[in-house]
Amino acid sequence: MITRGLMVASLASVLLSSFCTAKTIEKTGDIYKTRCANCHGIKADGVPKLKEQAGMSAENAAAAGMSSQEKSNIYGPPLNTFSQDELLRKLMDLRNKDYDSESYHSIMQKNLKHIEAREGKIADEKMAEYIYTTFGAGGK
Repeated sequence: MITRGLMVASLASVLLSSFCTAKTIEKTGDIYKTRCANCHGIKADGVPKLKEQAGMSAENAAAAGMSSQEKSNIYGPPLNTFSQDELLRKLMDLRNKDYDSESYHSIMQKNLKHIEAREGKIADEKMAEYIYTTFGAGGK
């Protein structure tokens, strides 16, 4: 009877853990699509830096394919060229290193903090896996 109970508990834990993992990958994909894709592109192929136009309003700048002075930091490098390990290292570096306040990496650290404040903690391993298998060589 005890053996049977242990087997049922083991089976339930395996099923529950696979269910939770699937949900985490799905949530990671949603976070990428709604937050990260704004700067890194829908297919993780990057977003080119926009030309700044002094004195242009944000509404007019958007229509002209330019950036107003208020929106000058809309840029994200491509991520689909990295291996899963490289992506993981880059994400971990963002959490562990201090960057000067003017660097792109410091902006990404702030963005990551804002995203996690809204969405909850993002597992670096899951995000690296998602990007690599969805957009990188792991999905081909």
